[in-house]
Amino acid sequence: MARIRQTDKRTGTVYVYEAEAKWDPERKQTRYGKRRLIGHVDPETGEVVPNRPTRASASSPGSKREFYGACALLDAVAEESGASAALKRAMPASWDQAMSLAYYMICEGSAPLSRFPRFAATHATPHGAPIASQRSSELLASIGEAERDAFCTALARRHGEGDRLFYDTTSISSYSEALSQVRWGRNKDRVPLPQVNLAMLAGRESGIPLYYRKVAGNVADVTTVKALIRDMEPSFSGKVRLVMDRGFWSAANVNAMMREHFKFLIGVPASLRLFKDAVDGHAPELRSWGNFDDATGLYGMRLPHEWDYEEERPRKGDVVKAKRRSYVYLFFDASRAAEAERDLAALLRACSRELAAGNRVEAHERYYDEYFEVVRGKPVGKDGAIAAATARAGYFALFSNEVMEPFEALAVYHDKDAIEKRFGDVKGLLDFRTPRVSTEETLAGKLFVVFVALVLAAWLRRRMKETGLDGEYTLEGLLDEVEAIERYTQEGRRPRVCEVTGKQREIFDRMGYNLPATS
Repeated sequence: MARIRQTDKRTGTVYVYEAEAKWDPERKQTRYGKRRLIGHVDPETGEVVPNRPTRASASSPGSKREFYGACALLDAVAEESGASAALKRAMPASWDQAMSLAYYMICEGSAPLSRFPRFAATHATPHGAPIASQRSSELLASIGEAERDAFCTALARRHGEGDRLFYDTTSISSYSEALSQVRWGRNKDRVPLPQVNLAMLAGRESGIPLYYRKVAGNVADVTTVKALIRDMEPSFSGKVRLVMDRGFWSAANVNAMMREHFKFLIGVPASLRLFKDAVDGHAPELRSWGNFDDATGLYGMRLPHEWDYEEERPRKGDVVKAKRRSYVYLFFDASRAAEAERDLAALLRACSRELAAGNRVEAHERYYDEYFEVVRGKPVGKDGAIAAATARAGYFALFSNEVMEPFEALAVYHDKDAIEKRFGDVKGLLDFRTPRVSTEETLAGKLFVVFVALVLAAWLRRRMKETGLDGEYTLEGLLDEVEAIERYTQEGRRPRVCEVTGKQREIFDRMGYNLPATS
């Protein structure tokens, strides 16, 4: 049987008929037999609406068979992680639809959103029914800042209390010129497209993202910290402990975190006087056997420091200055020292050639000024500056207002790779490297659903690591393994789960999640 659509020219109504299709070998075309009117097309949803709905007979109850395993696993993850409760608080009327979209993004990865109705029709999603493509777009467009704040606040209060919070940004490229925050900037993936930046906080202990916001593509990382501090206020109560890389370093950011009494750990740029003074003043002391760590092969020590704190008070029109206790955590890596020395020599040779040829490179301007002077048209190296830079090769430093052992601070800082893994899931698992959206509302809504999916994926990865399943499956492979579990539903009867293999049952058992018994 085939479905035929025919438009009534008088009313514009599109009627749908069902007819038997037969191939005519003489005319070499399909011919249709007797037609039967089955309904009309809803102009808003594009769905076929029956003209005369019929009631199913008692002898033929409605039934359906759907894939259940992956959704059942994600149901357990959503419940355990608190994502389900947080989403119900943020979107009480449509949380199940948003969660269903998140499941689809995790299970189908790079598949476009237009394919979601097909997925929902064959899988046991939280919504329990297909959602037309237009309805999905309307759902995304309805999600705004209020929903984001409510969801993030609920997660933060459940997982962020007292935890160390890793903060970082990543670039999301876009083909659309209609989005106001899409700008040319420093694209971290080196994609030759304008971008919008995604800023995110992730918890160290929980391993899941707790907060996000989108930032214009031309905004530097260092300028986002004050907005972060402002937005965190209603969501994070109690002691806040931030961990950031050196791209966020500035005196203004350090002062802002101290003003809010945040604990923080941040990488120190090698160009700072703070770094140079620490190395020049303590290098021999640092490289003594007592400061060597067998586990890492590094030398490390903690140096007390008095930070020159400044706070502007607009109402009083003055600036408060004080000394604040802080610490420099200084480290030396002998293997890195040799590599850094070679890199510096290569950089200086390149700068010398550029100056001699008159082809100055904008990115090298600070190196020209620091290491060279031009005498009668020829570049001459500043031996003292070059010797000092060579002597600092292999050293790196962290800065904090919290007392820790040096290698404890280093371990915390290295754990910030967890947020890089979350960004990897955003772009890889959830295929959000270049989102296919053309309006601000749709971008905001899709980013929200991606974040929900990211929370679920992060929690699932955590449970896989805790149970050793990460050594046997990738996240995608594990979902593929359990997805084939089917659930059969018949009207008037309880749903029943069909056959479950030993591997599928083992996955649920090892993760501590209940799988409904088969029958």
